[in-house]
Amino acid sequence: MSAPEARGPALFIVEDDTRTRHELERILARHTDLRIRCFAAPAEALKAMDKEAPDLALIDIRLPQMDGLSLLEKMAERAPDVMAIIMTGYGEAETPRKAREKGAVDFIQKPLDLPYLLVVLRQLARECALRRNLRDSAALFSRLIEMMPDGILMSDGTGEILFTNNLGRRLYDSGVVEPGGQSRLDGRTYVLEKSLSGERVLWHWSDLTQALERERFSAFRQMARFLAHEIRNPLTPMRLWLQELEGIPPNDPKYSEMACQAVAVLLGQVDRLMELVQRFKALGEALPLVLGPVKVRPVVGEVAGALAPLAARKGVLLDTQKEGDWVARADEASLYQLLFNLVRNALESEIPEGGRVSLRVIERGADLEITIVDEGGGLPPEVAAAPFTPYLTTKEGGSGLGLLICQELASRMGGRLELENREGKGVTARVFLPIVS
Repeated sequence: MSAPEARGPALFIVEDDTRTRHELERILARHTDLRIRCFAAPAEALKAMDKEAPDLALIDIRLPQMDGLSLLEKMAERAPDVMAIIMTGYGEAETPRKAREKGAVDFIQKPLDLPYLLVVLRQLARECALRRNLRDSAALFSRLIEMMPDGILMSDGTGEILFTNNLGRRLYDSGVVEPGGQSRLDGRTYVLEKSLSGERVLWHWSDLTQALERERFSAFRQMARFLAHEIRNPLTPMRLWLQELEGIPPNDPKYSEMACQAVAVLLGQVDRLMELVQRFKALGEALPLVLGPVKVRPVVGEVAGALAPLAARKGVLLDTQKEGDWVARADEASLYQLLFNLVRNALESEIPEGGRVSLRVIERGADLEITIVDEGGGLPPEVAAAPFTPYLTTKEGGSGLGLLICQELASRMGGRLELENREGKGVTARVFLPIVS
């Protein structure tokens, strides 16, 4: 008989008070999907880690055998990704600082604030799911790279290897480091190509005996960069909202409202990340689009909500049109992706504090025109001359793929994208999509 499917992340509760331990287990089992295991002593929790590492831990500061911070340190040695909350009934001023130094993600006083504890645990559970999805994506990407017939290696500006397949590492160790240089390995001849992207260097040893495979790998490499670029999109608002929430004291009157907003944004971005991973399961194939009537205003609202912390951090007003009931022929996920990229680019331009990014929608003939206007520094001449050139970027750490992706998305939905510098200062981006009447 097969074992039942696990419901959610594993939570270890380590609390020596029997009543508190039982009440926590009962309440959390009722209100969460966590797989809860309770322990009265640190040794029991450490022994249980031989069979299963916890995703989350709720640890009392005062325990028999060792204190909660020492237990957290030992647990983190065996499960580096564990996210722990420290509980205490004592009010030592130094304890919260020491807890965070040991790796605790939160610190709560007894008697426990149950609503706050539930919010924190649910948020951490969603982060566990996100980490799991990212690990699966990374494993998929690693398997893809290992299947390549060529040698692949990426290093940073200091020469540290960021990732490589086995063949790439063997060829790298052979000592041929100049572009165009040839290496012989296992009876095959390889030629080295190097390409730069910011501080990173991609080393590519092509198998000269398989010329057709070189072209196929080039497409895979671009698809992999596309994937890396787009995975950052949902991670940006998730990180910003978590940082925004972290900076608000739990007793602040706005905390509950902000927590609800953060939860809504995080859930939406996790869904988009999962959809993106699903779309990339078959790398090398064009991403499928489902074209049909799409209400534009909810998509605009979701983009604005996701990027609100970025706008607030930069002191920029993100002004979106509130009225209008437009419907375009589009793919909802691709429209979100397109507008997210353009609005984020606008917010990341050199807009002075107090500046504005505005988003407006109007009907223009048979098309809807979605306009994003910023008050930044405008496109540099080399970018303005050819804004959709792949890998052309002046942004530190940029991939040079964002605008190209936006153009491709607009085109595949039957529309187009136009960019131009404003006469004063800033950039105007116009997205044209067919109207559904």
